Amino acid sequence: MCTPGPCDEVPRIIRHRRWSRPGWSATFALLGVVAAGSVRADEGALLAGRVATAQALVEKVRGVAFRAPVASALLPEKELDEVLGKKLVEDLPASFETYTASLSAIGLIDPTPDLLLRLTRLYSRQVVGFYDPAETKFYVVPERSRNTAGPAGDLMEQLLLAHELTHALQDQRLGLHERMKALRDSTDALLALQAVLEGEATILMTEVLMESVPGDAREALGSDPIEQILDGLDDPSAVEGAEGVPDFFVKELVFPYAAGTAWVRQKKASGGWAAVDAAYRNLPSTTREILRPGTVLAARKRLSPSERPVAGPVPGGSATTWYDTLGEWVLGSLLERAGAGDAAKDAAAGWQDDRVVFFSPKAGPAEGRVGFLWRIRATSPGAAKRIAALLSPLYSGRPAGAKPRVTTRGDVVEVSLAAVRPPAT
Repeated sequence: MCTPGPCDEVPRIIRHRRWSRPGWSATFALLGVVAAGSVRADEGALLAGRVATAQALVEKVRGVAFRAPVASALLPEKELDEVLGKKLVEDLPASFETYTASLSAIGLIDPTPDLLLRLTRLYSRQVVGFYDPAETKFYVVPERSRNTAGPAGDLMEQLLLAHELTHALQDQRLGLHERMKALRDSTDALLALQAVLEGEATILMTEVLMESVPGDAREALGSDPIEQILDGLDDPSAVEGAEGVPDFFVKELVFPYAAGTAWVRQKKASGGWAAVDAAYRNLPSTTREILRPGTVLAARKRLSPSERPVAGPVPGGSATTWYDTLGEWVLGSLLERAGAGDAAKDAAAGWQDDRVVFFSPKAGPAEGRVGFLWRIRATSPGAAKRIAALLSPLYSGRPAGAKPRVTTRGDVVEVSLAAVRPPAT
């Protein structure tokens, strides 16, 4: 519980809280502010006690018991960048260089120097603690937790530990590490799962807030604290440390929080936490589902096995590097980059299925451009033609050897680019 004075700070903190999460893995979630007080020799033991207290609160609010205590540890600040840099790349479907070269080839980002350093800096500037499913352990950076205490510190510690420990509870129920590894060839499915995880943790954190403040102080939170959180996520440009990082990565960080919170909110409104538990038995596998909370969607029209790109068609002298399913949300982001404006989301809603194979000269992407073959099934031939027409301007300014070819055949869009070797010098 907190006194009315500190609780008056909570609406401001919610509105201005910085949210971020690495886009390729559910390993991290932003802890935010943790009040730890002055330097103590027994900080590890104190942290374990706070985590145990927060576990009990999560169990009470969520109505689900932890299967085991959550281990916790301190991560010195001087080690944070190294740990973050490693986590950023370890679950990628290809090397970091190949992965980012592929995103550049398809048009999601522009080539960016020192991109790994920029991304590591982005996350490092914001992380105070995180739950790591690979180690089933909760980490706190003590130097940062000591320096961020404020008038609402005790309450914020309770809220944000609750958010992170919700991820630990999810891990115990779903086995997140192995589940994430199984989705490494589908950005779409991974984003959908991340959205459910972050949405549930955000909703639960808000309920902990309402449980923790006195009745007369709840008025300061407004009638709908969740709406305040969603409003605060509308502008990805407000994410601190995003300077010099391609917009796609910043938007990908925000998507699971914004869309996931809206999805879980609707699910819980339809039947309480029991409805969310029911969703665990049939988790969304596409961003198409996350983008339409509460809507019963018709069965997808999938690419047939013969239509799905495979290693065979790649040009001679090239080697397949990785496969992916990008999904509706990524397609919409690509159409936005192409200048489609308000039409981007509407056109992307015609997505039904897709598969892309990336390849490069056998010497590697540093010796030649990354190529790809991407096929997208749309709802109709008309929807396919619209996607193709809106996507084509993205590539119009490229030189001939680096310009993807965009065609349609019935309700399938095909985008392809050969991995051409540079001329000999």
